[in-house]
Amino acid sequence: MKRVLEAVLMGTMIAVAAPASAQTQPPAQTQPVATAAAAPIVNQGYIGASTGGAGVEKFGGLFGLEAGVRVWKSLDIVGELSWMSNVVTRTQLDRTADIATALGTSQNAPATGSMEVPAIYGGLGARWVFENTGVVRPYAIVTFGAVKTELKPTFTLNGADVTSSMGQYGITLGEDVIGEYGHGTVSAGGGVLVKVGGSWYLDGGVRITSFSDSDGRVNVTRVVVGGGFRF
Repeated sequence: MKRVLEAVLMGTMIAVAAPASAQTQPPAQTQPVATAAAAPIVNQGYIGASTGGAGVEKFGGLFGLEAGVRVWKSLDIVGELSWMSNVVTRTQLDRTADIATALGTSQNAPATGSMEVPAIYGGLGARWVFENTGVVRPYAIVTFGAVKTELKPTFTLNGADVTSSMGQYGITLGEDVIGEYGHGTVSAGGGVLVKVGGSWYLDGGVRITSFSDSDGRVNVTRVVVGGGFRF
């Protein structure tokens, strides 16, 4: 019995001798984990394609390619190439109509005139993406480059296409009516990027592509919808 009491007393003394002032360490601070939604939508670069519409007086089809690399924070250096089916202006349409009227009057027959101006734009510039914690990221973009336009008139007389034989009716088509031309161009606009599964994204926006021709300033509105791959 004595030995049992000695053992209990010894255990009690050891327990009392333990550091009474020792405090429980606070739980380690958990570092916030970046979610997929909070991460930048572009880490190194991207490549994509778009479609939509473009026009000045009339809207036509559009197809574009775009690629870029991230160089600083939310800044991307970008390059774009866009084909637009018809960027005809009101001045070009009116001029074509005047020629058709003159043709019909001189031949005393019904005549019509129409004009299409397909164009190809290529440019380099910058894009700033407003990164946030959502899946939708607004952006602003500006590029500088050149646009090649082709004036393609069509004239009919008595229902027959006479575009290639206007000379025989005493009418010469000048450079303001037919031909291919190049122009220095600036394009600016904005839109939104939407992250989708994996490394893919959707892109929608509006851009104004502006250049000068013999009639003055031409502002082409481009409405783009597309997407691509980000890496």
